Amino acid sequence: MSVAVYAWGANSHGQLGLGYESELCMTPQRLSKCSFVPQLVRCIRGGGGHVLILDSNGRLHACGWNNRGQLGLNSDDECHSEFSMVPTEFFEEVPVEFVSCGWDISGAITLTKRLYVWGSNAFQQLGICQRGFMAVRRPMPVRLPREEAAQRISFGLRFCAVLTQDQKIYIFGRLRIMDPPPIELDITATSLHRCNVMKIQLHNPNELRIVSLVSGQNHMLLKCVNLEAGGSRRIIALGDNKFGQSNAFQFEEDVRQLAVGWTHNAALLKTNSILLWGRNCYGQLGTGEFCEQRATPTPLQLRLEEGTTPARLHMGAEHGLLRTTGGEIYTWGWNEHGNCGNNATENICVPTLLKLPGYAKLAGSGAGFCYAIVEEADEETSTTS
Repeated sequence: MSVAVYAWGANSHGQLGLGYESELCMTPQRLSKCSFVPQLVRCIRGGGGHVLILDSNGRLHACGWNNRGQLGLNSDDECHSEFSMVPTEFFEEVPVEFVSCGWDISGAITLTKRLYVWGSNAFQQLGICQRGFMAVRRPMPVRLPREEAAQRISFGLRFCAVLTQDQKIYIFGRLRIMDPPPIELDITATSLHRCNVMKIQLHNPNELRIVSLVSGQNHMLLKCVNLEAGGSRRIIALGDNKFGQSNAFQFEEDVRQLAVGWTHNAALLKTNSILLWGRNCYGQLGTGEFCEQRATPTPLQLRLEEGTTPARLHMGAEHGLLRTTGGEIYTWGWNEHGNCGNNATENICVPTLLKLPGYAKLAGSGAGFCYAIVEEADEETSTTS
């Protein structure tokens, strides 16, 4: 059985890794050349027009748009239509453990918990004074206050959020917090490397613990564990709330995973239910309708075919992807660039099964494109089955 990489959707910057640039690819395309071994892919992260792939050896591979150096290859080329490995010397030969992409920015955390960022710094989202640093084209180490260890990193359109092991969140760049802010948080202004930084801490660290954070265009969600009652049912939200995307909830069941698009959110619960809320003009909530004028401020359940068990959710800018435990891929939402891979460009308002030549063991998405690592069925097996 062979393992291959498939990609579909927008390809105007070569972000599908096919060796060429095109407006779109409406069906999954098999990559013929990779700088990584498909069997060793650990995670796939997509940005506005670029993609980063992390393998199980802690090596990082990049492809796509590079106008701000977001690929981290120390290259001045506008685009790279094939994958290249980011030199390990850029991370001082330490394996990468966690990676994230923003619109035109990227970041990684190594096994030693050291934070690296690269790409656009137009809004000081790299955490450094922008004079002379409008863009950084190779991974740059960032020292947090008191040498705090980085645990997670997440990017919005114009901001970067870093969660430390000491339960502090540092926000570089521009994220407007609602007034009043969430009562669970203490928010203060500070500075780092001569640029303004927002520091966020829990008001009562003996009650809650932040375990993950995810970012949309102009908002952010925090997944919290209740230290007294147990369970991870509490979601705290910050930022723009025009479409109800910053509404926060206490769910009835533990949250397994949070996934965020530009202006909509999804929560995968321990019971395998999927709840979505926020903007729905492109059908990105997958609820069977398009809502041009109004938002969906309270979570609605995603309806799946009977017997379908979700494994992992991925959100593009305005579309969604679900990988099931059976290796199937469902897509829905914005489809202008063939994001949903169904050989069409009309938006889709319900989860739709994607045709792939085998079992999808991993998937990922960017703003308007998707990837899947597929265990291809042998011709002889598929013929006799």
